[in-house]
Amino acid sequence: MITSVACLALLPHRGDVAARLKAMSVKPSAQSDRPGLAVLITSLLAFVDNGGGLIEAFEEASGRRFATQEVTRERVMAMLENRCLPQERGPTLTIMAQALMACYGLSAIMGCRASDGLRTVAVMQRRRAALDEAREKAFAVPRATIRLLSILPVLTIIMGEFMGARPLTFLCRPGPGTICLILGAAFYVVGLVWIHQLMNDLGRENLWI
Repeated sequence: MITSVACLALLPHRGDVAARLKAMSVKPSAQSDRPGLAVLITSLLAFVDNGGGLIEAFEEASGRRFATQEVTRERVMAMLENRCLPQERGPTLTIMAQALMACYGLSAIMGCRASDGLRTVAVMQRRRAALDEAREKAFAVPRATIRLLSILPVLTIIMGEFMGARPLTFLCRPGPGTICLILGAAFYVVGLVWIHQLMNDLGRENLWI
């Protein structure tokens, strides 16, 4: 009885150790059941809130121990690529890597709380996800229209053949037909390149909003 009371009395002094053991008990395989940047950042934040260090949190999320006690861009990118969803690759992955590196730098160099930095990164990730979803919805109709207009010249030629107008015969005949074919193909290619560049520019403009 006295031994039990003594053990209970010691528990509050061991709370930090228990919290750290609890944080370290999270297995990478269990974390990987639900991949994605949102789940990854949540797991990092939970690890730090439970008493773990930021470097240990990155190691746990990566499923390996680092050779040196530091977080590098290469290690962060490898962790993100292993845990992100397919639609999260590309610029979004680069931005999140920069945010996590900034969080680590503020914590290691300036002594800021890692949990506050990770919460900021979590808010940023949610805004990025909402922005990507809104952009995909906004671009859905223009992309469908572009596909329809892209195949319209081909459909016009096919319909002309069925109607007996013989547009292919005219276009392949030397003279005015060949000139129309060359000009039409040139304008068609220029239009596709221009609209493709326009869509890419719109996507890059919205990238940092």
